[in-house]
Amino acid sequence: MKTVPSGRVAPARNPFTLKVTVAALAAAGALSSASVWAQQDADSVADSAGASAAGSTDSSANVVTVTGIRNAARSAQAFKQNNEQVVDSIVADDIGKFPDKNVAEILGRITGVQIIREAGEASNVVIRGLPGAVTLLNGREMFSAVSRSLFLADIPTTMLSRLDVYKSQGVDMVEGGTAGVIDVRTNRPFDFKGATASAVARAENRDKANATDPQLSGMVSNRWKTAYGEFGALLGYSYQRGRYQDEGAWVGVPLSIENGLTGPDTIGRVMTGGDRKRWAGNGVLQWRPNKDVEVFAEVINTRIEHDAQTNFFLGQLPLNKGATITTVPGTNYLQSISKEGADQWTLTSTQGRRHYSRTTQAATGATWDVNDQLRLKTELARTVSKFRNQNPIVDIVGYMPNVSGRIDNGIGSITYPGSDITTGSNFFLEKFFDQHSHDEGSSTDWRADAIYEPAAKGFFREFAGGVRIAKRRAASIHGIEGSVNHPGAYSARQVMINSIPGFTCVSRPTAGNYGISQFPMPCASYLLNNTADLRQMFTGTTTPNPEDPLSFYADIEKTQALYGKADIAFDAWSVPVEGTLGVRAVRTEQDLRGNSLINNVVVGASTKTTDTDYLPNVALRAKLREDLQARFNWVKATQRPAFADFNPGLVLHAAGNTTLATGTSGNPNLKPIESKNLDAALEWYFAPTGSVTGTVFSHEFKNYIRRKSAPETYDGITYDVSRPYNTSDGKLEGVEIAYKQFYDWLPGWLGGFGLEANGTYMHGGLTEPDGKVNSFAGMSKWAYNLIGLYERGDWSARVAYSWRSRFVSEYAYRATQYDLVVDPMKALDASITYKLTKNLSLTVDGTNLTDFKYKDYHSVPELARDIRRYDRTIGVALRWKN
Repeated sequence: MKTVPSGRVAPARNPFTLKVTVAALAAAGALSSASVWAQQDADSVADSAGASAAGSTDSSANVVTVTGIRNAARSAQAFKQNNEQVVDSIVADDIGKFPDKNVAEILGRITGVQIIREAGEASNVVIRGLPGAVTLLNGREMFSAVSRSLFLADIPTTMLSRLDVYKSQGVDMVEGGTAGVIDVRTNRPFDFKGATASAVARAENRDKANATDPQLSGMVSNRWKTAYGEFGALLGYSYQRGRYQDEGAWVGVPLSIENGLTGPDTIGRVMTGGDRKRWAGNGVLQWRPNKDVEVFAEVINTRIEHDAQTNFFLGQLPLNKGATITTVPGTNYLQSISKEGADQWTLTSTQGRRHYSRTTQAATGATWDVNDQLRLKTELARTVSKFRNQNPIVDIVGYMPNVSGRIDNGIGSITYPGSDITTGSNFFLEKFFDQHSHDEGSSTDWRADAIYEPAAKGFFREFAGGVRIAKRRAASIHGIEGSVNHPGAYSARQVMINSIPGFTCVSRPTAGNYGISQFPMPCASYLLNNTADLRQMFTGTTTPNPEDPLSFYADIEKTQALYGKADIAFDAWSVPVEGTLGVRAVRTEQDLRGNSLINNVVVGASTKTTDTDYLPNVALRAKLREDLQARFNWVKATQRPAFADFNPGLVLHAAGNTTLATGTSGNPNLKPIESKNLDAALEWYFAPTGSVTGTVFSHEFKNYIRRKSAPETYDGITYDVSRPYNTSDGKLEGVEIAYKQFYDWLPGWLGGFGLEANGTYMHGGLTEPDGKVNSFAGMSKWAYNLIGLYERGDWSARVAYSWRSRFVSEYAYRATQYDLVVDPMKALDASITYKLTKNLSLTVDGTNLTDFKYKDYHSVPELARDIRRYDRTIGVALRWKN
């Protein structure tokens, strides 16, 4: 019993009940008030955390327990410090516990890595401004369908133990990445001491989608000692659903319009939403018959079902109709235009997409310590992946009497005074696109490695060598591109959209003010579930659009690789130096089948090529002091073109209301990209969880692949045809700096704080055929991350802020004189975790808390292109482990 000041007897408190009450109130507040959580609840949680920590005044209050965030930071630092390559890692705080929900999201925290979030998740991962990274799963090649890499968002973090990003590539790694290597490491039963189980239940709310969705995962693992040795088994499962909504307002490409002005002829919207469901499962068996032999078998499977839609609105401006026009002061750029009685052509369009993909990888292998000096390893893997896409598109057209358009502060807005466009009463069927595609990929991959450590160690400390043989298949085909006009369009027989039951929807209201907030559109569900009816309406038959033989390709790629390396050690002027010298030889045989169009006849085409690459590597590490070391790494890397880039077939896309007449083709004579990469680093490890590191890097490229568009005429129609080509040379240079520390020496609860900060500067580019040097598309010169950490007692938290400077996303946009330039990008994410019991914790997390607005423009800010807004997410998760 405890006496309170009033003299009344206070009831005894149950600590678990109190914790559950606090956690429940916090979670309920987060989900019901997502828009103010970041400001208000974070303050109250921080106060509670401080009070909780401050209340712990026993003799152990200043003892720092190395668990959770601290332990992860310590493990990641030790891995970086002792690795022969330049690498950054993120290690799980606990079993499958990372600060983000998938691999792509995590990567944005790592020095030199940049991501873009769209369609409800992170994508477009680049390392040091470059997209050419090879993705590995437990050191093995992993891919999605015909891609050369794995779509990283497909791997849930609940299956991971560690994520490694190598900036330099060792000769014992699978070749293929000029920018680096991303190696995703999953849990295995021998990683744990015994019976282990965990489960996570998470709910995630997205504000613009106005949806709350479940995410569930679990893992069980155990190991047993028997008369036949030690066995281990692990099973993991994950389910994620995510409904999302992106919105954008766009301004058309600048043109020479009336009275010598420069401006667009259209202003519009693009609204993208979807419902994505992901299932992932993995299983692992391990057997250690004795201390010298270990055998494993593992399988991972991912399945994605994704229904999505992109809704376009295209508002034509009343040019050459005597409209009232204003210009941006001091320029000839259009600022506003309005006209009553314009009777202006207006279009909306829905692109329905139904994606299905499935990828499975099974692998088995063994390690044998023959004696104290020799270790042998082998591994065999089989990967199968397929992707299917159904993509019906319908355009509808109407005429609006009054139009007013304006471009201000990089935003285009359009209104229709006196009319309610959302009724759709004057819109009719215009065009139908019956698109579909099918991709398949597979590989069989075997490798064997030997490591020998001499008994008498001198200059040479260890020798290693190995062989890898792989056979990769990739095949793709899609339907004939182009549209079909409705037979009644623009005539007395036109079909009004409101006459078709279930056909018409209204777009979601926009979060931003771009003029009209909503517009009528074809329902994506109708397009996807009634595609046969649409074919009947537009073509008079329910027969699907035939496949395009010119889009077909089937590629067989055989790779044989052999490597050797030596670990060395010596003293240089009393400074201990250790490192590796190695080389990897890779022979690649390519057998490509496709089709070409010769004299308007489809003719089969095949190309066979063979090439051999020699990839040397030098990695040196000097121990200047026990806590200070310097690195020097030089490596040659190679990256093969995408399979589709080899396809000789020319696919033409007829001009539509929202698109130009374009064409795409491959180039069977493309050469692999070559890169010579140099890294020099200085690393100071002043504490087990504290470091300051700096790296200077240089990449010299040869045969870098770009695409170039040029006008080509077929059957009297001029198309802007894009073909890949190898540039002459390119170069990228830069500096990375990083700082990490937990302030354990601070008194009391202040000792729970920590900070991670990193920044990157890059410059360089590619030499174009005309001699001009352009920076790499998608590369920001400056980027940094600031991550505040806290862990003490029952509380842990992260606040992460990322920023990158402006960059060019596309040169010569749509074959014009303008480049698309993206304004600086930033993101603020946060999470806080409270331990309810030793085994149960609750986490509240949020992404895009500042509601970032993506903006880009045509070469100069006055010529706006897009403003885009993405979901702000708030998640609440219960995590249990035994």
